[in-house]
Amino acid sequence: MARKNLAQSKALRPARIPREELISRAEVALESMRDEFVEWIEEEIDDLTTALAEWCKTPTDPAAVSELFRRAHDLKGQATTLGYPIVGRIAASLCELLSINGLDWQEITSLTTSHVNAVRAAVRDEIRDETNQTAGALATELETAVSDIQASGAS
Repeated sequence: MARKNLAQSKALRPARIPREELISRAEVALESMRDEFVEWIEEEIDDLTTALAEWCKTPTDPAAVSELFRRAHDLKGQATTLGYPIVGRIAASLCELLSINGLDWQEITSLTTSHVNAVRAAVRDEIRDETNQTAGALATELETAVSDIQASGAS
């Protein structure tokens, strides 16, 4: 019986603040953090660039592959929140590439580097989404290259 009362006491109650005002407050809070978002994504890109450099030294080292994948995956998940959905799209493509089993890592070094360079350029030039036609085309080109590798039977 005590359990039922506890569950009842945790029931959702109507908000005291109208939904529109809550949304407005959240948007203002996010906007006030915009400068911090730029710093955060730049730090993430620095980490990705460092992971790429280590991976290029030893592309068959599982730890280097794992670190590069983790950094790309972090960006994939955070980029939209940080205001760079195009970066998230490119990072997702890089994650796909790094997830393909049986690759000749020496053959994909250029494509891997291109992904990281595209991410860096997007943030450097403050290109946030596909409204920039060049960025959208580049993301599509990278995704197509990864799909082609997947279709070629690397597994």
